[in-house]
Amino acid sequence: MKTLSKLVAAATATAFIAAAGAAMAEQRVTISSWTSPKHPTSKGHQQYADLTEAQFPDAFDFKVFNGGALLGAKPTLSGLRDGVAQMGILALTYFKAEMPYAQMVADMALLGDNQYVMTGATSEFIMLNCAPCRDEFSRNGIVMLGGLSTAPYVLISKEPIVTIEDMKGVKLRTGGSAWDRWAVTVGATPVGVPSSEMHDALGHGVVDAAVQPIGALKSHSLIDVAKHLTTLPLGTYHSAGNFIVGKSFWEGLSAEQKTQFMVNIPLASAMTEQGYGDVDEAVLKEAAGLGLNIHEPSAELLANITTFRKADLADIVMIAKEKHGIADPAPLLDTYSALIEKWAALVAPINGDTKAYAALLEKEIYSKIDFTKYPN
Repeated sequence: MKTLSKLVAAATATAFIAAAGAAMAEQRVTISSWTSPKHPTSKGHQQYADLTEAQFPDAFDFKVFNGGALLGAKPTLSGLRDGVAQMGILALTYFKAEMPYAQMVADMALLGDNQYVMTGATSEFIMLNCAPCRDEFSRNGIVMLGGLSTAPYVLISKEPIVTIEDMKGVKLRTGGSAWDRWAVTVGATPVGVPSSEMHDALGHGVVDAAVQPIGALKSHSLIDVAKHLTTLPLGTYHSAGNFIVGKSFWEGLSAEQKTQFMVNIPLASAMTEQGYGDVDEAVLKEAAGLGLNIHEPSAELLANITTFRKADLADIVMIAKEKHGIADPAPLLDTYSALIEKWAALVAPINGDTKAYAALLEKEIYSKIDFTKYPN
């Protein structure tokens, strides 16, 4: 009987240890987004989680929180650092003091006219070509695993804005950086409001207009409070990442887990960028039914933004030195500009093909990085 009891005890212990090992193998990953569930970035998070769980069912257990249910836009940085969430979206212009190199990237906003180009260029720049950028992320307790760009920005407003005169006195919600500088030159007042609060800000008159992609009329429900869109080319917001993780979380993963974790980032990034295009197209198709009035900018207003873009580029090196405290920004800015040109050439032939774009990200960026050692 004693022998049998010992055997039963040993079998029970073995089963318990095996069960504990299985439980430990499945890594819990909380993803936090302050955008709504229908926003392309939130959809990108869910698509990534679904793809990765399907491919590695015993490796990760994902839980996705949207709409700021867990962390708002600004608290996401400390939340990732402190382990409140393991992955999230960061809009880096919210952290001017903490991340000066990110502000330098943001200052190139008006060069953006295609979200696929800017996501590829920015991801390659930070992940492969800008060691100070990666160090900056590390100092703030985070790791960049994938960049993000909005679709091209336009002007969304409560009243029609067509001319430079129409811009005077307008309280304009911007993403900071270049847009703030431009707004001042045309007599508008830039207002810093997180994108998650734009709807209320427009509804309550805190701002009169917003610089956003066309799709924000649906993904941020701005169509409820703003019925006018002016097709003024206002660049892209690309100093951001949809797949940013906490440094302590990343360092706690095994080499195998890191490899598994990265497999679907390129495809999920491509799906996110496709999502921006899809929602833009949906708004334009439904414009009449939504009560949306679409305006072309006057020749004078269009010439103004074109002239400003050129003049501002000449000032960005000085801004990086004097405002952001970067000693020698010129070589980095030259590299980034060259990458934008490179990705424009790469993206042009694929015409929005999601799988082809994911393959480009993999070939040009992810295949060149040893993620068991990254970001070192």
